[in-house]
Amino acid sequence: MRKNKPQRKPAGVSRLYWSYLQGNLDLAELTLKQFNQIVLEQYIKYKQHGGHKSFEEYYAYVESKGL
Repeated sequence: MRKNKPQRKPAGVSRLYWSYLQGNLDLAELTLKQFNQIVLEQYIKYKQHGGHKSFEEYYAYVESKGL
């Protein structure tokens, strides 16, 4: 039986975004600056995987849908 290793934060990911991915953040308590940082990091990943929207379109989509 394999032991589960705790996941380590990848080097290219901020602590804030990593906490979001792990589900350790209360989204209702995010400041606008923190929200923007998370959306920016999501957008970078989106573009790396072939996304075609501009940042403004992506931001509007995330605002309407929510994190």
